[in-house]
Amino acid sequence: MKLRWQKFRRQVVIVVALAGVFLGSGLVAVHADTYSSSSSESVVNERWGKPTFIYGGGLNQSQIQQTMNIMNINSNDVTTSSVTGQDLIKYLGSGSGDTSVMISSVLVTRESSGHGITVKIDTPADITQITADEYKNPLITAGITDATIEVASVKPVTGESALTGVYKAFETNGETIDPDRAALGQEELETTNSVAQDAVKQNEQDNPDQSSSENTADAKKIKLQLANALTDIKQQLADLKNQGKTANTTQITTIVNNAIKDNNLSGKISQTNIKQLVNLAGKYQTTSGVLDKSTMNQLDKAKSSIGSALNKVGGALKNAQNSGWWQRFVNWVKGVWQGIFG
Repeated sequence: MKLRWQKFRRQVVIVVALAGVFLGSGLVAVHADTYSSSSSESVVNERWGKPTFIYGGGLNQSQIQQTMNIMNINSNDVTTSSVTGQDLIKYLGSGSGDTSVMISSVLVTRESSGHGITVKIDTPADITQITADEYKNPLITAGITDATIEVASVKPVTGESALTGVYKAFETNGETIDPDRAALGQEELETTNSVAQDAVKQNEQDNPDQSSSENTADAKKIKLQLANALTDIKQQLADLKNQGKTANTTQITTIVNNAIKDNNLSGKISQTNIKQLVNLAGKYQTTSGVLDKSTMNQLDKAKSSIGSALNKVGGALKNAQNSGWWQRFVNWVKGVWQGIFG
């Protein structure tokens, strides 16, 4: 009996240890993207001085104060400016110029070199379509580096104009915004948002019996998987660039399709959406700086953050369960258990 107990104990230790190896990274990663707001601490950056608060030009004074309260901002601790419809035209080369529709606001804190991009949405119920992780890729495409960005709105908006506020914050502090990259970043945000919305609708059609909460959870996962797919596409194009090569349309299509498949989005992304992503990816190759090493360094940090967020919602576990090694591991555990208890 004693020998049998010792054998059982050794087997359990092995099972637990191996489970830790396979799953531990996901459990640890839950804490990897924790955000700590510093807006109330008057943190001074040596390049910028104070954090920069850019409020939507369409807000009245009461709404501006309401936004500052939401973001825990003391006016003495920030540099303040507004973003207007003319700013939209200036940075993006398009738009109506209507300031009244500029509602969302941003608080931008410059960080030390190597920090990467951190995004927090202070009013998630009122930024109705764009998630924090969906902002990261377009910001990096636009040339924004090493910053903590908070986004807020006092009324429901899609959130697509927030990038303009970030550009304004950088330029307010003397940093140059490349208009070509800024316009491409905005195009990326709008394109990926459109693709994500279509994928979410497709998923709901494929799962008509799901509850509202299940659909919401799936939508969050789909958006994260798409953001991760986008980083994969950029990295592969950057690798080709480093080899002195440029992908043609056929090669880009293959890269996009593989990224969709690798991120469990097959069947969710339509051919029309794939063409949109292929067209977008082609512009990464022709817009200066988008695939440079410094940009990829920022992208690596964003990819790590997106991966951590995926782990939180079970994305990594789902991937594992769909792979052969996971099933072999499950079968091995069953075999050990049956060997002990017969």
